[in-house]
Amino acid sequence: MTGRVGQTRLYYLLDHTDDPVIPRRGFSTESNFRWFDSSPGAKESFPSMDLKLGYFQPVTRSASIYVEAEGGTTFGSASTGIPQFFLGGPLRLSAYGQNEFQGNQYYLFRTGYLRDLLTLPPFVGKKVYAVGAYEFGKMYGVTTGTEFPNDVAAGLLAETALGPFFIGGSVGDSGHRKWFFQLGRVF
Repeated sequence: MTGRVGQTRLYYLLDHTDDPVIPRRGFSTESNFRWFDSSPGAKESFPSMDLKLGYFQPVTRSASIYVEAEGGTTFGSASTGIPQFFLGGPLRLSAYGQNEFQGNQYYLFRTGYLRDLLTLPPFVGKKVYAVGAYEFGKMYGVTTGTEFPNDVAAGLLAETALGPFFIGGSVGDSGHRKWFFQLGRVF
């Protein structure tokens, strides 16, 4: 496909968490609304919107639980050329392949547990955490070998001088399982 991408974007962020990188308490909301006037393969202009909500609650001095929900839609516009949303890969249905699910409408839920393990030397970073999570989601209009993509993921999260580093594994339905690592945004 050839062509250009032209879009107008409205972005909203409300962050009432105690830490911008690895929150332990509070809530956050992040939303994007886009109007594409052109996109490769699209026959006409179309809207796109996604929303992500997060809530973090301490349960002990060294542990927190969290719930995250996100979703996106093109409001029924099917002729978008390239898919607008992707699921699969670390912390977005971790047991599945990178961007295995592609489409124009989705939801994803993740709930988990975060526990302090140790403090790193100051020149290396801040802390190391143990993380466990359950994820489930759906990409509409996609037929795959599973009707309800979901998985359980666990690993170690380190807040390093280079940014958050996550290494872990995940087991999902239909025989899906992965070892993975990620450098960058986790929450």
